[in-house]
Amino acid sequence: MRINIKRVIAMALLAAPPGCYADSSYQHSSQITGGQFINSIKNIPFMSRQMKSLTDPTIETTMVHGNQKAIVGRDYSEIWDLDKETIIHVDNVKKTYSVMTFADMRKVIEEMPARMAQMQAQLQQQQAQAQKQQQGTAVPPNLQFKFTTDVQNTGLTKMIDSYSAKQQILTMKMTVTDTNNPGTNITYDFTEEIWTTPTLPAEMKDAQDFDVRFGKKLMQGTDVKDLMGNMASMRNGSQMALMQMFGGKPGASDAFAQMEKELAKITGTRLVEITRMGGSGTGIDAQQGTQANGSTSNGGQGSNGNGSNNSSGQGNVSTFPSSGLGGALIGAFHKKKTQDNPPPASDTTPAAGTSPAGQTQDVTLMEMTVQTHDFSSSPVPMSAFQVPAGFKQVPSPMQQMMQK
Repeated sequence: MRINIKRVIAMALLAAPPGCYADSSYQHSSQITGGQFINSIKNIPFMSRQMKSLTDPTIETTMVHGNQKAIVGRDYSEIWDLDKETIIHVDNVKKTYSVMTFADMRKVIEEMPARMAQMQAQLQQQQAQAQKQQQGTAVPPNLQFKFTTDVQNTGLTKMIDSYSAKQQILTMKMTVTDTNNPGTNITYDFTEEIWTTPTLPAEMKDAQDFDVRFGKKLMQGTDVKDLMGNMASMRNGSQMALMQMFGGKPGASDAFAQMEKELAKITGTRLVEITRMGGSGTGIDAQQGTQANGSTSNGGQGSNGNGSNNSSGQGNVSTFPSSGLGGALIGAFHKKKTQDNPPPASDTTPAAGTSPAGQTQDVTLMEMTVQTHDFSSSPVPMSAFQVPAGFKQVPSPMQQMMQK
């Protein structure tokens, strides 16, 4: 059940607007729209249909009708009813449904402080263990890290679903430079092209108003003081865990502070978000003894004669952190260079797997597009708030949790 307890508590603290409520609906879609990773999957003939379907759009339709709200996806739907005080989860794949009452949710919320205290203790234990592991994996002194976060207002505007939207670009980068090999570096980057409108669409406001009424009705008579305190502790603990994860990298703490400052510049309602993950590298193709997938070859060129890896300071890619992403980037760099820049037949052509000094290779590993669209005030079909005929009722996940 996709219930966000934090949002419920926040909504419960607001006052519900009076009056009647008109029908409204809108769609939220997400889709992987490009990148080397997806292109590689598409070209594998024996890849499963499930893997190839990663590029299919995921669409959710939110519909509000008075005191009812439905969130409908391809494989599931959720039906919220304030009058009946129920939330129904429908599984279209298994042809089952489960019913959770507000009374059940109140009981779970009352028990939540104890559960969250237990989760916090587990989180602290995991943090201590991770910190202990990091002590044995110090960052090599020859690696230098630079973090940057930036939000730019490009000044571009366009109409999206009758709303005037402006473009903002969020860019986050981590550049790693190997001082033992001048001109050798790799940059991991995350960019987000965001189109926002200062106006909150009326259909989204109707859904938010419904959530306010839901939170207020759900939390009647419930003391949330202890729960809110535990939630604050959990949030701080999660932030500490994130800091510890990257804290071993010089300059990471300052980067987090700058990131929070930059993210505050993004305002308005997001209508379209295009997220790209990838990177760029200079000189990384010329790593002696390194294959295109980032692993070290033991074919003789990458060893010192006794089967050990080359450690002569020739820019071994294995010295770079985040080997999973690093290997993916390096493999993509190699593939892109082979496809787009086939080496000419010449006596001066660099050896296979190398690139001229200073040449930069740029790669997008993955691109995802998220949109909120198709706003409508047309009457909502009543079938959206009904369980399909023939579906079997099963216990809800919250009921199962309460029985433990």
